Amino acid sequence: MSDAQISDSVAPAAAFGTAPTVRITRTYRASPQAVFDAWTKPEQLSQWMCPFDLRVAEVSLDLRVGGAYSVVMQGEDRHEHHGVFEVIDPPGRLVMSWAGGGLQGVESRLTIAIEAAEAEDGAPAARMTLIHERFPDAETSGNYETGWNSAFDKLQAALETG
Repeated sequence: MSDAQISDSVAPAAAFGTAPTVRITRTYRASPQAVFDAWTKPEQLSQWMCPFDLRVAEVSLDLRVGGAYSVVMQGEDRHEHHGVFEVIDPPGRLVMSWAGGGLQGVESRLTIAIEAAEAEDGAPAARMTLIHERFPDAETSGNYETGWNSAFDKLQAALETG
């Protein structure tokens, strides 16, 4: 994100010192490309990118390095998350800034690594690792870890139904 695009209400997480990191690894019965597409195609992202009983109300993606994205989750309240793509390396890696949604004005960072793997029965699969870093505190990182795990359950269902 260029300096001109940074909102006055978003502070870089480095200002908060060493912060907790969330790391989640899941293996899906899908190709690495299918998992990458689930992150980068709005119609697929809208099927799973929200935890619990929330639903995705809006998705906007400008899939290019420096391109912005926004995901609006809706429940009783509206939760907007947004950022900028920093690395796009299909089908193996995405890096993006992540702001909004309970981060107390901090801009965090997501790294998604996707690689070919095998399911427990030897079937082809994809291993996805999410690293979400730069949280303002341990409570926020714990909340996000719970939310990501819930969303990744939805991702599994979305990949199974094609």
